Amino acid sequence: MKRPGTRVRALRAEWTKLVTVPGQLWTLAAVAALMTGVGALAGAAQDPPRCPPHAPCPGPDTTALTLSGVYLAQLAAVMVAVALVSAEYPRMMRVTLAAHPGRTGVLAAKAAVTLAAVLAAGAAGVAGALLAGRAALTARGFTAASGHPAAALTDPALQRAALGTLLYLLLVTLLGTGLAAVVRHQAAAAGTVTGLLYGPYALTLAVPMSGRVLHDVQKVSPMTAGLAVQATPPGTGTAPLGPWTGLAVLAAYAAVALAAGWVLLRRRDA
Repeated sequence: MKRPGTRVRALRAEWTKLVTVPGQLWTLAAVAALMTGVGALAGAAQDPPRCPPHAPCPGPDTTALTLSGVYLAQLAAVMVAVALVSAEYPRMMRVTLAAHPGRTGVLAAKAAVTLAAVLAAGAAGVAGALLAGRAALTARGFTAASGHPAAALTDPALQRAALGTLLYLLLVTLLGTGLAAVVRHQAAAAGTVTGLLYGPYALTLAVPMSGRVLHDVQKVSPMTAGLAVQATPPGTGTAPLGPWTGLAVLAAYAAVALAAGWVLLRRRDA
């Protein structure tokens, strides 16, 4: 019987590490639960705008509202990525690298397994958020009769926002994987990723700045740039960027983090 290749064995090993730790499974479940729960709560907290007759009456971006659980769900995705990499340091990583000497293959296996797990949890969460959020919005009066119906599930803009939110979660997962390989300490890696995601946003709230400076910060912040993909009305969103341009900014952060983690894994853990 032919033995599985090195890459397959590495994938199996990382998958076993993931599914045999109950805390990891609960954290993955939290990705879906947070997306769905926050989406439902956000919808239930909204009321259709009431405007004078014949006056412009823009309503809230209901799609972005129902997908707002990503602000919390991304933390759970990061925790899974960080734990699968940095929890092995300092001792168990030596065992892993002895069993699978190819450093590139080990990091790729960790990234692939984490991506697959977050993809499943994130897809369930995004679907649950759209369904629960839309039901809550309809119950609050976002109907055709009020002039502000909740976006249809077949709406191309909604589908783009849903797919973009899922891609955002996957890119944040890769960012966490790369930085965990760089930092090698679970708490420090989690703190680094969290600070990178939320730090620029907190800065814009705490420090007075002109509109131009604010837009510049939003354009280079991985979270605000990446979540511009959720905006459905033109000219709205977390950053003055196109939806896919914003995701490209986050993808650049993830690529740099993975490249740095790969280089350090080959040099420092040789």
